[in-house]
Amino acid sequence: MTMTAGASTNNNGSRVPLLQNNDVSNKGKDDDYSPSKGEKSDSSTLEKKQVTISILVFFFAMIGHELALEAVSSNFPDLDSLASVVTLFQFGFCFMLPFIASRGKVCETFPRSAKEILPYIRLSVLVFGAIGLATQSLKYVSYPTKVIFKSAKLIPTMLMSSLVYKNRTFTLLEYFSAFLICLGAAGYSYNGGSDGASNSNTSYFGIGLLLVSIGCDAIVPNVQKQLMTVSLPRTSTVTDSATNGGLSAQAVMINTNAVGFGIVLLYMIVSGSLSDAVTTTMLHPKLLLYLTSVGLGLSSAVLAYITLIKSTGPVVAVAVGTLRKVATIMLSYIVFPKAISGIHVISGLTVLLGVMLSTFCRRR
Repeated sequence: MTMTAGASTNNNGSRVPLLQNNDVSNKGKDDDYSPSKGEKSDSSTLEKKQVTISILVFFFAMIGHELALEAVSSNFPDLDSLASVVTLFQFGFCFMLPFIASRGKVCETFPRSAKEILPYIRLSVLVFGAIGLATQSLKYVSYPTKVIFKSAKLIPTMLMSSLVYKNRTFTLLEYFSAFLICLGAAGYSYNGGSDGASNSNTSYFGIGLLLVSIGCDAIVPNVQKQLMTVSLPRTSTVTDSATNGGLSAQAVMINTNAVGFGIVLLYMIVSGSLSDAVTTTMLHPKLLLYLTSVGLGLSSAVLAYITLIKSTGPVVAVAVGTLRKVATIMLSYIVFPKAISGIHVISGLTVLLGVMLSTFCRRR
């Protein structure tokens, strides 16, 4: 074969074009292509928009959920199965919403063995503890007390992230902001009993339930984040590129709540509380309306919350949730008028200051 400047001649005499130097150079550039500054900026802007949307959806959906929950607690205080049926609807809606949003694709990651389902059983029990015990506490403490006290989960969440899971460290200022939130919660618990339980032992029992509830709350975000980093088979269509092929937010949500729904439903059937709830619903149809509002609001908020965890981390998500609680408390006093004392105002402002410090620490 003979060579010329622009082509080679093979043994048959036909001319074969050569690969020019600029072609080789361009090929190398294509292989080593990296996003431009403009593309990186567009990607960063898109990510910020997604985080903003997640925050807004979580914020307003949770406010609607909380108002519906206070309404059902106020109108049906004597329903023994209230905590269980509320949790059942929450699990149920949190199962259906991502299922519909993904058109059933999230079922591709549903656990199919005892080993795979075990982490979801553990997570479901934690979620039940966080939700069910908080709902049960409303029999013994006022709703604003429950909301304020649950804000104190920021400290155990920080401790879990830094000491147990060791995925983040925090400054003294961040711990001080969390301390202010806890101090405000403690102040709000003063004379924080419900109408029939003020300043009694049952009020302290309600606070005990809330303490266990926030302990569960502190563990949930970290367990969720671990599940979202589990590698999936390449055939799955519900992976998330942000976590290198890990579970999507919808997948974690549907798996956890499907398992939780089954566990709570079985418990209610065995204990007989399901028939009690059905009978009450038939006598008072508005109970179904309240429960539907509770479930729909929470399912929308949780889906946004899990997405927020993946984007910013569990502590930021908890801080956003705490700020939402301030708005919830204000609306609670407007929609459901109740007595308020000076210590409640001071405690509420202390919590707000703690949230503002937490936000400042994140932006530094």
